[in-house]
Amino acid sequence: MPPFVRSLRAGRAPALLVVLAVTLAARAAAQTAVSLSAVEGYGNLHAAGVVATVAGDAEGNAAAALEWRRSGEPTFRPGHPLLRTGATRFVGSLFFLEPATSYEVRVTLSDPNGVTGAPSLVASFATRSATLVEPSLRTLYVAPGGSNGNPGTDPLFPLATIQRAADLAQPGDLVMIAPGVYRESVTVPTSGTAAAPIVFRAEGPGAILDGADAAIAAGVSWTNDGGGVYSRVTGFATGHVVCELGRLFRYGSLAELATLGAGAPGGFYFDGSRLSVHFADGSAPAAHTLHVARLENGFYLDGRTQVRIEGLEIRHYGSGDYGKGVYLRYATDCAVLRCSIRDVEAAGIWVKGGERHRLEGNELADSSVFDWPWDWTKGSSAEATGIYFTDAVGRGHVVRGNRLRGLFNGIAPCGSALAAGVATLEVDVYGNDLAEQADDAFEPEGECPNVRFWDNRIRDVHMAFAVAPAGTGPLWIVGNVAHDFGNTRTSQLDGYTASWLKVNSGYSTPVGPLLVYQNTFFSEAPGTSATALLNPGNSTFVRSRNNVMAGTDYALYKVNPIALDWDRDDLVTTHASHFVWWLGTSYATLAALAAGTGQETHGISAPPRLVAPAAGVYRPQATSPLRDAGVAIAGINDGFEGAAPDLGAVEWRSAIFVDGFEVGSAGAWHRPEPVVDAPPAD
Repeated sequence: MPPFVRSLRAGRAPALLVVLAVTLAARAAAQTAVSLSAVEGYGNLHAAGVVATVAGDAEGNAAAALEWRRSGEPTFRPGHPLLRTGATRFVGSLFFLEPATSYEVRVTLSDPNGVTGAPSLVASFATRSATLVEPSLRTLYVAPGGSNGNPGTDPLFPLATIQRAADLAQPGDLVMIAPGVYRESVTVPTSGTAAAPIVFRAEGPGAILDGADAAIAAGVSWTNDGGGVYSRVTGFATGHVVCELGRLFRYGSLAELATLGAGAPGGFYFDGSRLSVHFADGSAPAAHTLHVARLENGFYLDGRTQVRIEGLEIRHYGSGDYGKGVYLRYATDCAVLRCSIRDVEAAGIWVKGGERHRLEGNELADSSVFDWPWDWTKGSSAEATGIYFTDAVGRGHVVRGNRLRGLFNGIAPCGSALAAGVATLEVDVYGNDLAEQADDAFEPEGECPNVRFWDNRIRDVHMAFAVAPAGTGPLWIVGNVAHDFGNTRTSQLDGYTASWLKVNSGYSTPVGPLLVYQNTFFSEAPGTSATALLNPGNSTFVRSRNNVMAGTDYALYKVNPIALDWDRDDLVTTHASHFVWWLGTSYATLAALAAGTGQETHGISAPPRLVAPAAGVYRPQATSPLRDAGVAIAGINDGFEGAAPDLGAVEWRSAIFVDGFEVGSAGAWHRPEPVVDAPPAD
């Protein structure tokens, strides 16, 4: 007879049932309780990521609070709570930190089912220094008229090419490049070290790395083929042609070239040996200066570390299909600083894999793409991106203080996959100024865990942020201004819907979590909704707090099933009858939206009354409804003035506050101090 039956007959059943119930309850609690395994902090210059690894919590209902402090401070201060990004991981970020500073973070778990082991762990990390090490071994000089037979160490007897200097360069060398045009592609064979980098530096304005053929630029003969088309045999392959009027469109056939479907200034077709050109005004090539690319890349750093490129003008690369100004291929700790990279075929700076690059203070531009029809440009060689990350991107890249104009897409900082062993990217994109992008200003697509966009300015683009999809997350959009998105040919003439946010992707990959805090999204472009969430799309959730979302059509047009958590925003439109369209239902007022969807129960709908948006001053007026209308968010808007934070990217202040964008103004970006050490002048 089983022991349990014997116990029942012996009258001991109640006690055993209690023991059994307690045992089963303990086992259930052990299965669903959470435990904290590890905490890691990863510092960049002015921001950091925090990753907490957990176990248990089968129900997924645990929470992770974050606190932080400078090392040595007596108390922790609250940060933004971490977000779950998988069964064993919580992820978060810290903003507005000091470079070269040690910090501590404390993560504390809570769970309705209990916490196994210590609920809190403390981790230490340090931010990186903003100061770059100066090379000190020797200086190699490059100048027009030099000789590659020289040692290169005497400025009176310089080298002739940058490539020869690269071949000679050792860790700690500075390559000083005099003004002049250098028609070459530079491959760097040697790495620097953290204490002794290799630096390529322009001696002054006018040091130009050019990928175009010198003979054609100087003027050559062309055959008149009729119909405005002229041709010649080049003797080299090309995929990119620019003239003094701007970039020429690359057509796939002579028949296409004859029609000039993309418009002015003209186009070209290369059949493998013969280059044909056609100008919109019918003029002959002799009337123009033609820059025909015969080199694919400007600088090519393959697997190198601690190499810097500073102050050069880089232009006219693209002999094939993917011309690049600077190509950082699986490189680490490299930097591109204060360069002017323009009229390059595919990307100004292309980052494939690698870690901890600094791309700062550069100007990236294209001369024609912004004016070409979207349907011609999309998928063509003219789908140019200013700064483009691809493949298995590593951690810790910083993209700040860059100025981008006239490209198809601006900055795409995520790769298609994560590098081996990488859980979060910790990429910071901030202090950048983007205008006249024919498609997306920022394009975080692919794998984007813990990518942060903050304190950027955007205007005259089709889409401000395209997360289509930005997988895994969290993706942070904090304190940015996007003005007059929708003010493009793509939006106004080509028939494509503009918005500050694009989430339609056609992929099953979920987007997010996407965190949108303290931004000013303000468009006065005709027929432009502030937010248009189009099909298809998937998401964990998009959280929005303290934003201005103003347009001229709908304040929110939602036909996408993406999950929203929106509150404390200003949703406004100048349209007389449109307000919100939500999955087939029209809401005429904010109150109706809140009652029907549960969104924006504490939001407002009122003209934001900004000081002078047309002049780039986005702070609220003294009488603006944005003042004190927000909610405090730990780690995001600490230190606000008044009863509550203002809505939007710029906090109204009664005293003069100097920051990196509105010097001497009474407006301040949401940060305690300037974050860009030396932003480029506009």
